[in-house]
Amino acid sequence: MSKPMPVLPALWRDRRFLWLSAAWFCAILGQQTALIALPWLVLQRGGDGLALGLIVTAMELPRAVFIIVGGAVADRYSPRRVFQCSLLCCAALLALLGYVAYRGGLPLAWLYPFAAAMGVVAAFTGPSAAALLPNTVPEEKLQQANSVFMAVNQLTLLTGPMLAGALIALPGVRAGGGLGLAFLLGAACFLSAGLMLSRLRPRAAPAQAPSAQSAAGILRAIRRGAAWTWGDATLRALFFYWAVIAFLTAGPIQIGLPLLVKTAMGLDAGHFGTLLSAQGAGSLLGMALLSLLPLKALGRLGWMVFCADALMGALIIGLGLSPAFAASCAMMFLIGLLGGLVQVRLMAWIQARIPAEMRGRVMSFLMFMMAAVTPLSTTLAGVSLASAPVRALFAGAGLLLIGVAVLALCSPRLRAIGAPGGSGPAELRPNPSLQTGD
Repeated sequence: MSKPMPVLPALWRDRRFLWLSAAWFCAILGQQTALIALPWLVLQRGGDGLALGLIVTAMELPRAVFIIVGGAVADRYSPRRVFQCSLLCCAALLALLGYVAYRGGLPLAWLYPFAAAMGVVAAFTGPSAAALLPNTVPEEKLQQANSVFMAVNQLTLLTGPMLAGALIALPGVRAGGGLGLAFLLGAACFLSAGLMLSRLRPRAAPAQAPSAQSAAGILRAIRRGAAWTWGDATLRALFFYWAVIAFLTAGPIQIGLPLLVKTAMGLDAGHFGTLLSAQGAGSLLGMALLSLLPLKALGRLGWMVFCADALMGALIIGLGLSPAFAASCAMMFLIGLLGGLVQVRLMAWIQARIPAEMRGRVMSFLMFMMAAVTPLSTTLAGVSLASAPVRALFAGAGLLLIGVAVLALCSPRLRAIGAPGGSGPAELRPNPSLQTGD
C-alpha cells in the first residue's frame, strides 16, 4: 500500500496549510481569468498574431529581468509578505484594467504598459510562492502538499477559463463589458488571496532581518544562489531542459491557441475557455491516479518526464491538425493528464533537493530561465504567424518537442532522476566551496 495516503487528512487539519491553500486557489483563479481575458481583449481591439505576441513579450520580458531579484528578496525578507504584496499589486492592476475595459474605448497601445507592470509584479509572485510552501509544511508532507497545490492549480484551470469565457460572452452586456467583468473578477480573486495570507503564520522561522544580512546584500545572495545551482549538475541540466521545453510550448499555447480557436475554427472565447478547462480536467485525473500508485512504482521519474513530453509533442501536432473541436478537447485533456502524472513528484523532488535557505533563489533561477525564453517564443510565434498558418506553428513545435525529449532520454544523468541510487536528494550535494560567499 502507498504510505503517503494517511498524510492528507493531517494536512487538512493544519490551519496554516488550509489558509495557504485557500489563498493559492484564489490567486490562481484570478490568474486564469486574466490569462483568458487578455488575449481576447487584444483580438477584440483589432490585434493580430504579431500584436498578441508583442503584448505577451511586454509582460514576460520584465518578469525575466526581475525574477532573480524576486527570489533573493523572498529569501531575504518574509516570503509570505513578498507574496502578499505582489498579490495586492495584481489586484490593483486588474481592477484598473477591468474598469477601463468595462467603460469601453480602451486603446490597444495601453495594454503594453499594463502588461509590463504585470510582468514586474509576477517576478516577485512566483519565487515567493515557491519558497512559502516548504516553510509551511514539514518536508515529509511536502509531496502531498504539492499534490494538493497542483490539484488546486488544475481545479482553477478547469473552472477559471469557463467562468471567464462565460463572462466575456455574457449576453446583454455591451462590447467590452464582459471583458471588463472578467478582469474585475480576477482583481477580486487576487485581493481575497492577499487578505487570506494575513492569517498565515509559516511554520519555519522567518528570514533574517535586513540589518543582519547587510554584509551579504541582495546581489551577493543572488551570486551564492547561482553558484549553488550551477554546482548541482543534475539540477542544472534539468533547468536547461525545461527552458527548451518552455521555448517550444509558450508560443503555440499563448499565441497560437487563441488564434486557432478564433480564426482556424471560427469559435468564440467560451470555446477557448473550454479547451483550457479540458486540460485542467486531465491534470486533475492525472494527479488522482498518481495518489493511488505506490511510490516504488514511480521510481523511474526521469523516464516518466521525458516520455510524457514526447507524447505531448505528438498531441500538440494533432491539436494543430484537428478539424473538430471535440477532438481538440480530447487532446488537451490528454496533455493535461500527462502533465498531472509527472508534475507533482518532480516538483517535490526539486524542492527536497534544495536547502531551505536557498529555495527562493534557486526556484527563481528556474523561473528566470523559463521566463527568459518565453518572450523569444511568443515574439517568434507572432512573427511566424504573419507568413505561415497557425496549424504549421503547432506542427513545428510538436516535432521539435519530440526530438528534445528523445535527446534527454539519451542522457544517463537525466534518466536517473528519481531512481533509487540515482540523481535524488540523497546524492552528494554541490561542492561546498561554491556555496561560500562571505
